[in-house]
Amino acid sequence: MDIRQTNDPFELTSGFYPIHPQELRPVRNPHYPLSNPYIAMSKFDLLRQTFLGNLGDTIPISVWKHHPNTDRTPEGLAEEEIAFHRQFNHDLLKISFHGRYPVVDWGCEAVYDGAISGSTTCKNCVVREASDWEVLEPLDVSNGEFGRQVRAVQLIHRYAQDKVPTMATVFDPAMVAEKLSEKPLTDYMENDPDVLETVLEMITNVMVDFGRATIEAGADGVFLASQHSTHSTVTEEQYQRFIYPYDLKLISKLRGKAKFAVMHLHAKEENEEIRFEKIAHTPGLDAINWEDQSVELSLADGKRISRKTVLGGIDHNGVLRSGTLDDVKEQVFEATREAGLKNLIIAPGCVITVDTPEENITAVVDAIRSIVPWAKEWEAYS
Repeated sequence: MDIRQTNDPFELTSGFYPIHPQELRPVRNPHYPLSNPYIAMSKFDLLRQTFLGNLGDTIPISVWKHHPNTDRTPEGLAEEEIAFHRQFNHDLLKISFHGRYPVVDWGCEAVYDGAISGSTTCKNCVVREASDWEVLEPLDVSNGEFGRQVRAVQLIHRYAQDKVPTMATVFDPAMVAEKLSEKPLTDYMENDPDVLETVLEMITNVMVDFGRATIEAGADGVFLASQHSTHSTVTEEQYQRFIYPYDLKLISKLRGKAKFAVMHLHAKEENEEIRFEKIAHTPGLDAINWEDQSVELSLADGKRISRKTVLGGIDHNGVLRSGTLDDVKEQVFEATREAGLKNLIIAPGCVITVDTPEENITAVVDAIRSIVPWAKEWEAYS
C-alpha cells in the first residue's frame, strides 16, 4: 500500500522515507535515559510527520549554538556540530556558521570579541558610505569563506546523512547588507534607496547560490534568518520595499531544491512586535521560528495564524541559561502545554548562549523525551 501523501514537504524532492526494521533499535546516550528506549520512527520521519501536522512517537527537539573560534574552519565547525549532536541527540541539526560568514569575502574582517551569543562581529566594515556599495561585485560561493561553509556542510553530511536531518543557516539579503555596513541600513533606505535596491538584488543572487550549494553539499533544508522583521527595526514602507521582496525571492529560489525551509524572525528586544502575518502566509515555508519567550506572539497564536509548524518554547536567554534543572524542565513543559503538541518542534528562539550550563540543555532534552504524545496526561494538548 502506498502511504505517501501529496502534501508531504519531503516528498517534493526526496520521496518517502520508509521505516526499516533495523531502525527499531535501542538509542544509547550516556547523557540522558529515554523512558522508552525503542524509537520506531527515524528522525527524518518524525520531522516529516510534524510538518504534516501529525504526532509521532515523541515531540521533536532541536538545539543549537555558535562554536566561537573553532567555527572558522570547515573541520572545526564540523567537529563541533557533530560532537554537539552526539551529546544531545536532537532531532534536527541546525548548522550554525559563524555570524559574519557572508561578508568576509566582500572584505569585512570578522572577529570573536567574547560575546555570550558566540557570534562574530566585524572589526572593519567594507561599506562606510554610499559609494562603497557600488564597488561590491557578485561572489563565487564555491571559494573563500562561503566555500569553507559549504565544505563544513559536506563534512557534517557524512555523519548526519543516516542519523538526523540538517538545515544550513542562510541569512536574508538585508541581514547581509546590515553586516556589511558601518552605518545602520535604514540610513541607506532613506537616503540612497535606488543604490540599496541594486545591491540587495545582487546579494540575493549570491545567497541563493550559497543556499543551493549547501543543499548540494548535503543539507536537507535551509534555516532562513531575518533581522528586520520587527516594527521597531524598519517602517512598513521599508519592509515592503527592502525586506520582504528579497526574502520572497530567496524562499522561492531555494524551496524547490530543499526538502524543507524554516524562517527565523529575529527580535533584539523584549516585547517587540514581529511582522508575522506576511511571512506566515508566504508559500514555500514549512516552519517559523522566533523568540517566542520574549516577544508578544505566542507559539499557539503563531500556529493559528500561519497554519504551519513552529519552532520554539525554550527560554534560551532566561531560564535555560540561569535556572535550576527543575526550573528548566517546568518551563519547557509549560511552553509545550501552551503551544499544543502538533506542528511543534521544541527549540530555542535564537542561539543558546555559550555560557549556558550543559546540564540545563540535557534537562530540556530529557524533559521532552519523557513526553509520550499518546499518554493520557498529554491527551488534552494533542
